[in-house]
Amino acid sequence: MKFSLFLVSILIILGFIACTVIAAIINPHILTSFFSNSPSKLFYDVEHYANSAIHQTCNAFYPLWPWLINRLGKPQTVDEAALYFRVFGSLFSLIGVPLFLFLLLRNIKSYKIAILVTGLYAICPLAIFRVIGYTEGIFSFLSLLLLIVLTDLKINSQVPIGTSKLIYLLISTFLLSLLLSLTRPFLIQSLFASISALGSILVINWGINRIKNGSDYWKILKIHGVSTLMICFGAIAGYCIYGYYCLGVRGDFLAPFHDQKAWGKQLGFYPQLFFIPLTYADFISIYLPFIALIVAWLIAISSNIRKLSFIIPNLWQWVFLFAYPPAFIAYYGFDFQKKNLSKVPSKLQEIGLTQSSQKIATSYTFWFCIYFALIHSIIIVFSDEKLTSLRRFIFGTPYFFVVVAYLSQCFPSRMVSKLLLWILGLSSIGLVQYWLDYSNYVWIG
Repeated sequence: MKFSLFLVSILIILGFIACTVIAAIINPHILTSFFSNSPSKLFYDVEHYANSAIHQTCNAFYPLWPWLINRLGKPQTVDEAALYFRVFGSLFSLIGVPLFLFLLLRNIKSYKIAILVTGLYAICPLAIFRVIGYTEGIFSFLSLLLLIVLTDLKINSQVPIGTSKLIYLLISTFLLSLLLSLTRPFLIQSLFASISALGSILVINWGINRIKNGSDYWKILKIHGVSTLMICFGAIAGYCIYGYYCLGVRGDFLAPFHDQKAWGKQLGFYPQLFFIPLTYADFISIYLPFIALIVAWLIAISSNIRKLSFIIPNLWQWVFLFAYPPAFIAYYGFDFQKKNLSKVPSKLQEIGLTQSSQKIATSYTFWFCIYFALIHSIIIVFSDEKLTSLRRFIFGTPYFFVVVAYLSQCFPSRMVSKLLLWILGLSSIGLVQYWLDYSNYVWIG
């Protein structure tokens, strides 16, 4: 299995490299953009990260990534620092591929789905942000370690709470949460995701217990409740470290939040974003986490509480899903309620759920990932009319792809594999286009 894991990871990485090479053949300027020594060619925030690595200060950019580059590379100039960001970011990104596959193989029965979703994660157009110097590389690496630890906590849920192995896993959860909170905004997102994940599992188990009797609440609270506390305490501790530093440097404990506000980000309601796309990539970034959450709840209910009938989307519904999600929700939602609520017989073609669908109801890792992706969409939609960075927050990190893997195993493997292959092919084309846009200094996130 270890050899297979390594070999498959290498092949997937070669797929990413192949897309990069194709883009470089089309426009050789990509290589000069990536290895540029000119500050004027540094890609957007990379210049700010590079400055922070040379002159550490308190601003909207969190300190761990610049501090790490300062310690590992000892850069003397901003140009050197920017290059180190790209090099070390690429290393973290490469290491992340086998880690992601390892994570899925711990949670997903279907080897085929695990490989295909790992390919989507590695060759997604937004994967470019993991190698061009942004925090996505190290943030994804630390996130994968956290998700692996959460999986181990689930596996060892029968172990007494005071054993050394369980204590080690809980301490690891706390430390990884702390490090993630020092890498980029993580506090609000992790609090929402961890508490919502715990709440979802408790609610679903309450529904199950009403039918089957018996209670697992203590077992759930023993592991997932403590895990939630470790994530929350780690995130709070991480921000407090940086906040205390900002208090000493600028006299403002909340300086990173205030800097974000100075950039024009503030709470507001922009209803047009839900119906008029700025770009189609941003549009699906708003809706896909929300759609995934609805599907997850319906699967959890159908598998454990009350059987529901799922229907196979027709061609137009698939088109709407990726072209105009609000129409997909209305169109598919109408068919779904007609199949499940109407007494009139329907000719709509059903699709059955697999036995694996029963597991998502109690998977803390799954629910944490789905809420973590969702909260990014919510925060940006209600704070930034331009949807800045929404795409890379959803598709540049592993959380949403873990959700895709979990949901994919709930349906027949053959049908899902074909869909994933189509998406993988389109993602490859998108990655080439994003490299070309990157070389032309076009914002791609």
